[in-house]
Amino acid sequence: MAKTGGIVPESVSVIITVQEQYLNRVQQVVQELENVGLTVDQVLGTLGQVIGHATEPRVSGLSGVSGVESVVPERRIVIAPPESGIQ
Repeated sequence: MAKTGGIVPESVSVIITVQEQYLNRVQQVVQELENVGLTVDQVLGTLGQVIGHATEPRVSGLSGVSGVESVVPERRIVIAPPESGIQ
């Protein structure tokens, strides 16, 4: 990743939902997302979702791609094992 003024931009994981009318052209939408800065991790074509990551400044441009319904930051939830104490 390129450094800008000694600072490495932080990457944000996102889940992108493709509009229904673009489901038969998911790969075209994926290509356009890559062109605006998304690094694609996984394409769930039948679900109409693309999972990937981009730097914070690039994330706002993802929603402007034709065929994109929504761009939502990925959230991870960690649950303690059953045998652990009360948190």
